[in-house]
Amino acid sequence: MNSKYKVLVLDLDGTLFGKQPIRPELIESIREIYNKKIRIILCSGRTLYYVLGIAKCLGIEDFVICEEGTLIYDPFKKKKIINGDLKNINKLRDNLESLLPMVKLPPEAHHDKQIILALDRKERIDLDDFVEEVSDILNKNKLELNITRSDEMINVMPKNIDKGIGIEKVLNMTGYNKEEVLAMGDSYNDLPVFKKVGFSVAVANAHIELKKEADYVCEFENGKGVKEIIDKFF
Repeated sequence: MNSKYKVLVLDLDGTLFGKQPIRPELIESIREIYNKKIRIILCSGRTLYYVLGIAKCLGIEDFVICEEGTLIYDPFKKKKIINGDLKNINKLRDNLESLLPMVKLPPEAHHDKQIILALDRKERIDLDDFVEEVSDILNKNKLELNITRSDEMINVMPKNIDKGIGIEKVLNMTGYNKEEVLAMGDSYNDLPVFKKVGFSVAVANAHIELKKEADYVCEFENGKGVKEIIDKFF
């Protein structure tokens, strides 16, 4: 293994997979480089147990970053690491119906987060307008929180926390230099990750803003793009 990159950071939805399941040949490629001591860090807005399930499917065991960087799990010490001040997010959760009567909690299990809040709107509007609407209400109530967008929904989380903070902490704990790290993503919430690593890759289906910031744009979408990068750089 002569790759300059020792760590591969993978977003899940829209990157590792799209609407189709993870293909067997991709799982084989990931296991192959993992067995050659390449660290595979999964970095997602999804819940911890969802991400751990994907890691088990891939046959890897390493740090995972969940819930937009607010939760890191160390599988070697069996330890959860929480990022950010939870006071305001807990206050919002306790008063969600009165503060944001227009929102609803998505019913799917993978949106039932431990820390952050995944929010849909009862009557959907333009996503930018939805972000602005929620942001205005939070500001009026002096709740300093971050909002990220994800397709038709938003995620609300502690201030100054994002997936990039999660990656930075994991690299500090594992002792890797950012120049040894290659990260892949497809959406706005992957931008902070791109700023913390040595080489950034957008899959072909990524948002245009992410492609503008990426060091490399894949020829292929989703998992085929991940396979393309493993073959090219690892």
